[in-house]
Amino acid sequence: MVSYSLSENAYLKIFFHAAKHPHLPVNGVLLGRRASDVVVIEDVIPLLHHWTSLSPMMEIGLDLAKGYAEAQEMALVGYYQASERLDDTALAPVGERVAQKIRDQFNDAVAFVIDGDKLGTGDPALLPYLPQPSTSFWRPCIAQSPAFTTGSIFLLDKADSPARAISLVRDHNLHEKFGDFDDHLEDSQTSSLLLTTMTIVTAFKGTLVHCPSLGQLEVLEDHILLVDHQGFISYVGPAGSEASKEFLARIDIPITTIPSGSFLLPTFCDLHLHAPQFLFQGTGLHLPLMQWLDEYAFKSEESLDNRPELAKAVYVRLAERLRDAGTGAVLLFGTINTTANLILAEAMQTIGIRALVGKLSMDISSRPSYVESSALSSIHSAEEFIDGCRDLVSSYEPHRRLVEPVITPRFVPTCSDELLQGLGKLARDKGVRIQSHLAEAHEAVQWVLSERHKDDIDVFDNFDLLTEKTVQAHCTFLDTDMLSRMAGSCSAVAHCPLSNSYFSEKPFPLREALDLGVPIGLGTDIAGGYSIDIMNSMRQAVAVSRIRDGTRKLSGDGRSLAIDWKDALYLATRGGATALGLSCGVFQAGAPFDAQCIELYKESDKGVGALDFFEPQSGITLGVLEKWWCIGDERNRRSIWIQGQRLDVKNAPKRA
Repeated sequence: MVSYSLSENAYLKIFFHAAKHPHLPVNGVLLGRRASDVVVIEDVIPLLHHWTSLSPMMEIGLDLAKGYAEAQEMALVGYYQASERLDDTALAPVGERVAQKIRDQFNDAVAFVIDGDKLGTGDPALLPYLPQPSTSFWRPCIAQSPAFTTGSIFLLDKADSPARAISLVRDHNLHEKFGDFDDHLEDSQTSSLLLTTMTIVTAFKGTLVHCPSLGQLEVLEDHILLVDHQGFISYVGPAGSEASKEFLARIDIPITTIPSGSFLLPTFCDLHLHAPQFLFQGTGLHLPLMQWLDEYAFKSEESLDNRPELAKAVYVRLAERLRDAGTGAVLLFGTINTTANLILAEAMQTIGIRALVGKLSMDISSRPSYVESSALSSIHSAEEFIDGCRDLVSSYEPHRRLVEPVITPRFVPTCSDELLQGLGKLARDKGVRIQSHLAEAHEAVQWVLSERHKDDIDVFDNFDLLTEKTVQAHCTFLDTDMLSRMAGSCSAVAHCPLSNSYFSEKPFPLREALDLGVPIGLGTDIAGGYSIDIMNSMRQAVAVSRIRDGTRKLSGDGRSLAIDWKDALYLATRGGATALGLSCGVFQAGAPFDAQCIELYKESDKGVGALDFFEPQSGITLGVLEKWWCIGDERNRRSIWIQGQRLDVKNAPKRA
């Protein structure tokens, strides 16, 4: 395993850069070389404190830094950044893209995020990020030995560098003399703006609505949003700001004005959907889970495996329905057949839906004709699908690859220990995400206890299938300690309130899980749930939480268990994206432009769709947003974009 050594010179420069601009995002690149199994970081080049998107300014800075490094017989070996807020240690989305560009040239690249809470403590104020194997995702390095302590793969060349940095700033003000690439652009801002706009291909002006964090809903009236040629957001800002005026004055493209009765919203994320079960949604929901699986689910999945032409027809229609429902990203369960799952992946890529596709792994089944022959065969098939899925999109540019494979043990009752152990190893080796069902129904929970003599969360954990790349559906029978384990492992939950009402004997403790910091998004669970529309999942999540809160009130407990519509909108957008390791779900520079245009009322007419009793109003208010959230439907959805590409939806106006 490679380790990293940070020189005092490099540490001091990073510290000075952050100290000079304490309320601005700053970033730069790391220079060094690899010596045996050690990446020696000898120097840094500070780049920006304004232009933090991956714009031409950043591209120019990277090119200059690369040229300088090569002249010094070094290479760009990593990236660093500090955020505007002291408590923000997230790398994505911009930092992840820059770090990945460096990694494309230097395979052992590392990224550091400055930890503002440690800047004045004398401890190393850097949080390291490393790329996940075979993916473009970067995650904090979590190890038994914290970074820059004994036993860690991250070392300081001089242990007293953090204390010396504080002294040089506090006693000598050396940070005030520190300059970066941006400083050379301050006197030519107009020129920089012009360069930045060279790659803008789409511009919007109007109201944006998003939920950057749980409990936070922003209505950004009269804003400008610019999208670059790769489909990433380059700029977001008030239309009346000086920066926006400069951009608008210099971009030579038409500006799309969002009408006053409409707004842009991030697309929805569906964290749990059984693609083959789309064929029989709304069927047999009176049965217990295990019987329903035998009589309907397994038969449906087997039929699609045996009939490729049927699989293609079903999956193309599924992709179209997801698009029309505003779902831009979806985590899919497939079947056990590799070919059928590649048909599913191709349908999603072709229609333009961001999809994480899972080939089912199951070497135990109550249906003799629908089971894999052995654990070894199942593991080999899963690996074959991973390689095939990646080959399917390999001809696309990286930012146009919308589909990725997922390790998918169906649930513990259908998987032997040998299979689960092999899948855990495969997930690590291939760097892929993991999905399954966890603690869904009392019958399944008891089956695992009787057969394995442990809870299914322990089974997953024992085989390294409970990680920061895992999404577990349902989780209704997890107690507080188990939810804390989920939070500690950074494993996410796909909350499926409708199917829980049918197949789980208790509701998911959503409020408690959120309070514990468990990453959570919403799932439709087709066909255990009968509605493919995430808007219905949002409504059901709020309804179930209010019923739970009513029971809480009657018992005299003082802590609310309810969520509101704004919380649910976060779970359906940014929350779901975060759980999937995606950068979408929010309108900010560097994020993919995954958006839907929602029309509530026309400027000269009444409301649209179920809102047709509305008279035209002035602007998008919280009141009108809540009405749409409660009773709106597909008739309000006029357009959808994924990675900057506009998809045709059922109600889209004709293009000029």
